[in-house]
Amino acid sequence: MTEKSRDEDKLVPVLEARDELEAITIQAFLESQGIDSAIRSRQIPMYDGIARVWNPVWGYVLVMEENHDKAEELIMEYLDSCSSSEGIEEEEDSGEDMDL
Repeated sequence: MTEKSRDEDKLVPVLEARDELEAITIQAFLESQGIDSAIRSRQIPMYDGIARVWNPVWGYVLVMEENHDKAEELIMEYLDSCSSSEGIEEEEDSGEDMDL
């Protein structure tokens, strides 16, 4: 194995997940886009949430270093589309209240 291939095989964080659901959702999304990914939790099970006081990040979504830029771009597009659709739902909900 050469030095270059060792560097290319490195996992790097692409997202600091706020909770487990976010980590799993982003990992599944990346996998659906053909990018292998992994999750590394920063939580300590026996401490039941105390680790969150020390580190507010739940964990990390990791990808291969050569996929980092593409994964980051896909995540940003995905999160933007989610926030756009939330705004549309809020507008629709507020319109329904006006009819009462």
